Amino acid sequence: MFFYEFVILLLIYNGLLIFFLLPFKGKVHLETHLQNQITFITAFKNNLVKTIFHKKAILALALLVFTLIIIQTGYASSEWHYNAHSGYPPISKQLTALYTIFGVVLYTVALLLFLVYLRTLKNLNNANYLGRN
Repeated sequence: MFFYEFVILLLIYNGLLIFFLLPFKGKVHLETHLQNQITFITAFKNNLVKTIFHKKAILALALLVFTLIIIQTGYASSEWHYNAHSGYPPISKQLTALYTIFGVVLYTVALLLFLVYLRTLKNLNNANYLGRN
């Protein structure tokens, strides 16, 4: 796979995952940060729970599971094809598949945490701005 093909797949995966993890605009509520000044950690935890447990997040989980299944299937079929038709000693691509799966899961978790971090900063800044007025 060429580098630009990988970049295009990554951009599509990012776009879909961000779309599925961010709640609809009408459903976003400004927290009651004005009444009681809560810490960043508490606001982060609240936003993390709200980001993970909304309706579209199920589609993000389905996308992740589908991606992991496709990765495993792709490596298994490539391994089978090489072993069946090459005439060379058999190879195993299980370790490479596990590294790729681990990388995708780690990347997805990092993207989720980054989105929650940005959402928390936005909510706290909006609450501080509204509190000053």
